[in-house]
Formats: sequence, structure tokens, C-alpha cells
Amino acid sequence: MKKENQQELFYAGIPTFVGGDYVNIDECNNYDVAVIGVPYDEGASYREGCKKAPRRIREYSAWKRFDKEECYDYDNRRYAKTNVLNVCDLGDINIFKGNSVKTQNEITSVVSKISKVTFPVILGGDHSITYGAYKGVKEGTGLKKIGLIQFDAHNDTEPDDEHLPEICHSTQFTHLINEGYLDGSKMIAIGLRGFVDRRWHDFAVEKGINIITANEFNSMSADEVIKYIKNVFKDCDGVYVTFDMDSLEAAYSEGVGTPKYNGLKIMKVLDVIRRLNEINVKAFDLVELCPDYDATGITGFMAWEILNNFLSFGYNKKEEK
Repeated sequence: MKKENQQELFYAGIPTFVGGDYVNIDECNNYDVAVIGVPYDEGASYREGCKKAPRRIREYSAWKRFDKEECYDYDNRRYAKTNVLNVCDLGDINIFKGNSVKTQNEITSVVSKISKVTFPVILGGDHSITYGAYKGVKEGTGLKKIGLIQFDAHNDTEPDDEHLPEICHSTQFTHLINEGYLDGSKMIAIGLRGFVDRRWHDFAVEKGINIITANEFNSMSADEVIKYIKNVFKDCDGVYVTFDMDSLEAAYSEGVGTPKYNGLKIMKVLDVIRRLNEINVKAFDLVELCPDYDATGITGFMAWEILNNFLSFGYNKKEEK
């Protein structure tokens, strides 16, 4: 047991996210950020195992704190300070195995409660969890027009599959749009690549989804990407960000549910993630890390780095309470 004011070793103790307090959901209003895990992968169509990701991400995060650290940024040759954030960990959402409808409703209910009082960071889990989480943010914040940024190798606008739950990791945006929760013209899909069924692309075009392919993103500057994002969301009340780990270049995304060649260059991604404080982000989820396939641990490490860079620099912290 550690003594008062003694920093705990990063490999000891309960592995909460960044060593944050483990609290009940009714206490999260006292924190800047509340982290919730969703260990669910029944919406996966290829590799299973994303249910193990929330615990793995917490383990990678253990050494870090958000305490206004004075930094020198060698990537951009400048000084910087991280955010000061009081972070709590709410543990994991209850999963109802074999009942995807009940699980999605639980995700919506819990994320709604968090969104009413603080900023939710949601650790997936397969990408189907974004369906319930996005609905929860919209319900909890009471905002009518919430845009969505999707970093992803796949567009996830497929029709229902008889072999998978109605809401699975390739239909969540189809349902959010068709059910009226999300305006396709206020959605940006970044990182799409490869060959897909024409119907999936045609649905995206019909619904007005804004697409930046992986090749296009990699050829753009961070300034150009941020300018594009701001223009799409200029009349939105807020933005939901969902980051699928398979969006990254293959060298960093071996441990995912549905790997894909090519992909987003990691430094360009981090440059954009760090500048998301220029828009009104209301929630952030990270999905599709599959630890059992992450032989070297690089995908899990990069999952943590995405969250670290967002919370350190990309999160637009409100004034002190």
C-alpha cells in the first residue's frame, strides 16, 4: 500500500485509466473527463477479441498523468504544455451477452448520464458501440445537431447482415442515419480505402457523407484537414469523434478486428488529433483494438497514443469548475 503523497509505480495497483480515481457514475460530475470501457465484440464480423481492449488500453496508460507538463515538441520544433485534467475511471459497462439490443440500450443510458455532467471517453470494443454511444451523447447533451468524425478504413454503411446483430460494426452508421439520429452531411469519414461493394459507397453518397480517403488524407496538410473539418461542422452544436484503429497504416494496425493495407500516416493523424481543440468535441471513442492479434503490442501502444495526444492537446478543456 503506498504512503500518502507517494507516486505509485506504474505497474502496481489497480489499472485505472492514467491512474485516475475509480468512481461511481454519480460522482463523475467532479471530473473533467470520465472514462468508460465497453468490452463488447458480438458485433464483429471477422476477428473477435476487441472485448479485451479496454483493459489493455488502461495498462498502457498507467504511466501518464495530465498535469500541465512542460514539453518540447520535436515533431514541430516548439514548446507546449499539456492540459490539466482530473480524470476518473467508471470501469466497464454491463454487457448482456447474446442480447445486442439490451447492450446498446445500456451503452446509450450510461453515456447519456456521463454526457450530462462531463466529457466521456469510451473504450471499445468493436465499432458497433458507436451506435449506442452517439445516441447517448445526443440524449445527454440535449444538442440537436452533433456532427461525427469517423477515422476508419471502412465506411460502415452496409445493409443488415442476417448472420450478425442488426447493429454490428459495419452497419452502425447506416442505422444512425436511417433512424434520424445523424445527418449524413454532418459526418466525415477519414481513411477509407480499398475495394468495397458499390452499394455501400452509393449509400454514403446518397446521404451526403463527406469522405477523405486514406490517400487524400496523406497528401493533405494538417491545416487543410482542419479547415475541411471546420467547414463541414460550421453550423453544428458539437462533434462526436470515433477512432477505429484499422484506419492507421498497416505497420501500426496489425492488432485490429479487420486489418487493411495502406492507411493513414501516423504523424499526420497525431497532428490532426492535437488540433481537434479547434472544434467543439463532445465525446471521443476508440474502437477495434484486438489485443490477441497484436503480437508486438504496437497497435495497443498506438491506441493509447491517440488518446494521449487528444487529451493532452486536442481536448478543449472548459474553464475550471
